[in-house]
Amino acid sequence: MGLISWMYLHLRIDVYSGTRTQYRSRLTFIKFVT
Repeated sequence: MGLISWMYLHLRIDVYSGTRTQYRSRLTFIKFVT
């Protein structure tokens, strides 16, 4: 539940902030998965 809300929040931040945040979250996502 916490992870889902974190992902939802992060997605909202991505849409709000734009490309810079998308790039950063992409790196974070890769870090998280690897």
